[in-house]
Amino acid sequence: MFDNHYHYTVGNRKTLHKLDAIMWANEKNEPIRFDVPTWMKNVPTHIEPEENLEQLCIRSASRIREEYNYVKLWFSGGIDSTYMLDIFLNNNIHIDEIISVGSGVPNSDWEIDDVATPYLKNISKRIPKTKITVKKPGIDEYRDWYKKNYFFENHKDIGKVEGFYSMRLGRKLQSIHLYDAVKGTVNVVAMDKPCILYRNGEWYTFFLDTFQDNQVADDDNAYHLFYNDDPLIFTKQCHLLKRAIVDGIKDKAEYNKVCFSTAEKYQTLRNNSVRTIDGKPRKFILKTPIGAGDKGYQADGYKESQALKYMAENYPEFHKKWLDGVEDLNSIGDGKYFNKQNARFGDVGVFADFKSLDTNSSKTIDELYPNGFKI
Repeated sequence: MFDNHYHYTVGNRKTLHKLDAIMWANEKNEPIRFDVPTWMKNVPTHIEPEENLEQLCIRSASRIREEYNYVKLWFSGGIDSTYMLDIFLNNNIHIDEIISVGSGVPNSDWEIDDVATPYLKNISKRIPKTKITVKKPGIDEYRDWYKKNYFFENHKDIGKVEGFYSMRLGRKLQSIHLYDAVKGTVNVVAMDKPCILYRNGEWYTFFLDTFQDNQVADDDNAYHLFYNDDPLIFTKQCHLLKRAIVDGIKDKAEYNKVCFSTAEKYQTLRNNSVRTIDGKPRKFILKTPIGAGDKGYQADGYKESQALKYMAENYPEFHKKWLDGVEDLNSIGDGKYFNKQNARFGDVGVFADFKSLDTNSSKTIDELYPNGFKI
């Protein structure tokens, strides 16, 4: 089972869930290992595909359509999901359903309300046979979610792997198991661009678990990351990004800031290197850094921070439940598994092996950074 999925290894135990891995690691003070699927280990990332990115994406979208009975595309309004959606639309590849989910918190749903929903309304006449679903949790769902003292355990119960520390229930609604599925359904999700770095004169692509978003799926309800789960698309993106960095940044000391910094110039370079159709740059929404937001409501991003503030002011009982849960998480290993020793800022990332873009080889984090990882 685990060989075909991104997963965690702690000692002799394996799991898909980060929370399990944290608990196990804390029991015996063992390290957490993040492992990529066997098929990704075998991808020759040092060989750039000859086709351009758009051609590879069209081929992948067509293959998805052929292999599954029901294609459900998850759309956030961000640059990556918009590019994916346009690949299907512009090439007349039928989508059975497009689904967008929000948090139900007014001041943190602006991406869904102001970007995704208007875009879907604009294209709806082009796709009359496609079901368009926009979901948001109501206050009763928040009430039910926070009945449980250890609310973060709910994520495992519904098969959602990422974001177990979050206040917002938008991440809950991303769980594919919450929805009825036609036999042979594929959930197509647009995760972020690949991440690469330059070390000891060689380029590597790396896999950090907090940059991934995987779910427990089954034969009738598949989960497919449109860019990451197609080896050719993934490899092409790595090489496009590598060239963009080398051509666009003079100082080699700044190379590795592109995938780790939220500065606009680095986000622009990274996005424009792999998100163009017909050579035209695409608009994108800037990411916010960890710790963004009003004082007292800082979180792993601005939308989460806004949600915390809204809930504290309007539904303090839910906010308190969340704070209590965060404190419970922070008690695990004195917070060492979380950024800034605080679960409100998300979990500390775990690196899988680094695959070279220049040679047919891989390196562990300890081999590349024997004295500890530094950007």
